[in-house]
Amino acid sequence: MIGIIVTGHGKFAQGLTTALELVLGKQEMYIDVNFPSGDTATQLEENMTKAIDEFKECENIVVFADLLSGSPFNTAVMKAIQDERIKVVYGVNFGMLVEAVMNRNMGTGADEIVNKAVETGKTQIGVFNADAVKDSDDDAL
Repeated sequence: MIGIIVTGHGKFAQGLTTALELVLGKQEMYIDVNFPSGDTATQLEENMTKAIDEFKECENIVVFADLLSGSPFNTAVMKAIQDERIKVVYGVNFGMLVEAVMNRNMGTGADEIVNKAVETGKTQIGVFNADAVKDSDDDAL
């Protein structure tokens, strides 16, 4: 199975995990790694190492980080340089994570999980236009 780690500033990872569990239930081989205020980069690195160590038997690990170049991302990248099983995705949003977990649970490979998650993430960003809805309602009358 592919291990999934979600990491980010503050309790970002915990928040995404709570939402994910509400929708899909508790997940196996899934760990969130928070970076709360007051923690040092060393503590983050130790927590990331513990999470990765939980996935010793996994053929791949996908790490979803909140922000490009932030401490959680940088820590994950350093781990990926040391361990070729690790793939790092940044800019994670809830849609991406749901897509990734569902694909992982269906047996999809790590590269495809990453590609589909990024694609989904891009489609999950936009601006709702109430005027367009009102115009289409007017057309229906």
